[in-house]
Amino acid sequence: MLTRPITSDFNARRLPRKRSYQSLLTPEQMHIAVERESARADRAGGEFALVLMRVKRKDHNALSTVRLAKTVLGRVRATDDVGWYDENHLGVILPDTNATGAWRFADQICAMASRKLPRPLCSVYTYPTKWFVDNGDVTSPIGRDELKESNGNGNGNGNGHSNGNGNGNGNGHSTGGRYGVRNLIPYFLDGVQSGLETPPNAVHRLEMLLVRPLPLWKRTLDVLGAAVGLVIAAPVMAAAALAIKLTSKGPVVFRQNRAGLGGKPFTIYKFRTMVVDAEAKKVQLKAKNEQDGPAFKIKDDPRVTRVGKLLRKTSIDELPQLWNVLKGDMTLVGPRPLPVSESEACEGWQRRRLDVTPGLTCIWQVKGRSRVSFAEWVRMDVAYIRRRTLFNDLRILAQTIPAVLLRRGAR
Repeated sequence: MLTRPITSDFNARRLPRKRSYQSLLTPEQMHIAVERESARADRAGGEFALVLMRVKRKDHNALSTVRLAKTVLGRVRATDDVGWYDENHLGVILPDTNATGAWRFADQICAMASRKLPRPLCSVYTYPTKWFVDNGDVTSPIGRDELKESNGNGNGNGNGHSNGNGNGNGNGHSTGGRYGVRNLIPYFLDGVQSGLETPPNAVHRLEMLLVRPLPLWKRTLDVLGAAVGLVIAAPVMAAAALAIKLTSKGPVVFRQNRAGLGGKPFTIYKFRTMVVDAEAKKVQLKAKNEQDGPAFKIKDDPRVTRVGKLLRKTSIDELPQLWNVLKGDMTLVGPRPLPVSESEACEGWQRRRLDVTPGLTCIWQVKGRSRVSFAEWVRMDVAYIRRRTLFNDLRILAQTIPAVLLRRGAR
C-alpha cells in the first residue's frame, strides 16, 4: 500500500523519450517508486531489483558523478527508474529483474564507467527474496534455488547464472552474481543504513536495510522489561522446566525457526508443550486445521502433552521468549512471529507484518488469538504498525495480563 500519492510530475518522468541528467528522480520520488514496485510485486507475484552505486562526492554536479549518471541513463530501459536514493547513492530500479540480472547490469555499468572513472562500488537489493537456514545458520539465497537463470530483460541482464560463492574483490567488481545479495524490504524510507557501506564481498551472510528499526524508547523498554520479567518469572520457569522433564521425554526447551524482521529466520525459544515428533505428525493433522490462511491451529491438538496444555492455557510456555527479546530478535510488543514455512506462504499484502520486529504480545494476542481469521489477524498487526508508540505499547502490555489470566482464545 502506498503511503503517499504519486504526483503527476512523477508519472511524467516514468516514460521519457530521452532522459537527461536533469531527469533523475529525487530521493523522495525514488522511495515512492520502491513502494510502488513492492506493492506491484506483492499484487502480481513478481520481483524487482534495486542497484545502488556509491557516489564519493556529495556534489552531484561533479564531473565523475555526471559521467556515471549519463552512463546509467544510456543503458536503462524505458520502464526502469533512475535517481538519487540519497545524497551518496545513485539508484536504479529494475522491474522484473532478479539478483543475477541486476548484478549483470551493475557489472556492465561498472565496466563502462571504469574506462574513464574509478570503478563504482555497487550494492544490489532484490524483492522479494526468501531467507533460509543452512546448518542452523541464516545465510544468503545466493547459490541456492533462489538464484536461477535470468530472463532477458532488454538491458543486458539476461542468461546469467550465479556460482553463489559469495566471493568478490572488495572493489565492486564481479561477474554474474558472485556477490551476496541483501534482502530488499519495502518502505525503507529512513535512508540507507550503515550496512550499505560494507563491500559486497563481505555480505555472503545477508545484511538487511532495516526499514523500521526499533526506536530507542522501544529497545529500552524491551531490555528493562525482559530483564525484570526473567527475574520475576524465574521460579515459575524453573517449576515448568521440572514438570516437563518429569512427565515426558525430550528437551525442556523447544526451538524453532520463525520469520523475523524482513522475514529473516531466527531461533525462537519456548517451553516444549508437545511430543518430540510433533512436527512429523503435523502433516497428518493438516486436514483438521481450524485456522484459515497459512497458520496452523487446531483445538485439542493430540500432540500436546498434559503439562503442555496447562502451559499453553496460562501462556507460561512463552516465557523463554523473554530471552529472544533481550537478544533483539523480538520485542515486547509486535506482530507474533510465524514459522518460516507459514510466513513464506502468506499473500503479498500480508507480508507487511514483517516490516517490524516481531513481538511477544500484540493486539491479536489481546483481542483475537484463536477466534479471528488470519486476514483479520494480519489487519490487527498492520493497525499496530501504523500506531507504534510508547503509549500504545504500554496499553497493550497492560491488556495482556488480564487476557492471559482469563485465557482468552488460548489453546
